[in-house]
Amino acid sequence: MENIFFDLDGTLLESRPRLYKLFQQMVPLSGLSFDEYWALKRNKTAHKEILRDLFNYQPMEITRFEADWLKQIEQPEWLILDEPFAGISDYLKALKQTHKVFIVTSRQSEKMAFEQISRFGWLEMIDKLLVTGQVQEKYDLIKNEVKVSSGDWLVGDTGKDIQTGKRLGMNTAAVLTGFLNREKLAEYEPDIIETEATRLNFNQLNKLRTT
Repeated sequence: MENIFFDLDGTLLESRPRLYKLFQQMVPLSGLSFDEYWALKRNKTAHKEILRDLFNYQPMEITRFEADWLKQIEQPEWLILDEPFAGISDYLKALKQTHKVFIVTSRQSEKMAFEQISRFGWLEMIDKLLVTGQVQEKYDLIKNEVKVSSGDWLVGDTGKDIQTGKRLGMNTAAVLTGFLNREKLAEYEPDIIETEATRLNFNQLNKLRTT
């Protein structure tokens, strides 16, 4: 039975409204629309570049912004904005019948991540929630917690996710529902790029890779 590892934000959850609205609150001068903000982010433009180039933030202001961002981004009043992508709950429930399913996230708070997926009813649909707490890399967390094999998959929306899966010797799938566009994701050479996680049929994919 293969292991399937899913990133959380941008892969299973639509978290872009949370990030955009927090940015707008923290940067009162910002007139960026949702689409404009995410066009920048999906092109790998970091907050420090946006703040420096568009709003003339100075280094100390950027440092203060980044610290405040980390303090606020996982607060309950912001996390409540997250919603599962369409069909994700049914997809996880079905996948659990034939695979071991893990959620692995770089969230700071294991408690808040646990409460959030509990709210969505996902606890019985996965084998384990893995949270880095931002004190270790996903690579080390997975390596220490789960015995992986070449038939396993890591699904994510960032280049870091793809690099992690490759380092662990797993197959990698990138999805376009998150933080990078197709062009940027392709630079990391995932085994497959899909528009959304629910389109991934791992039984079929593994058969194709062994034929």
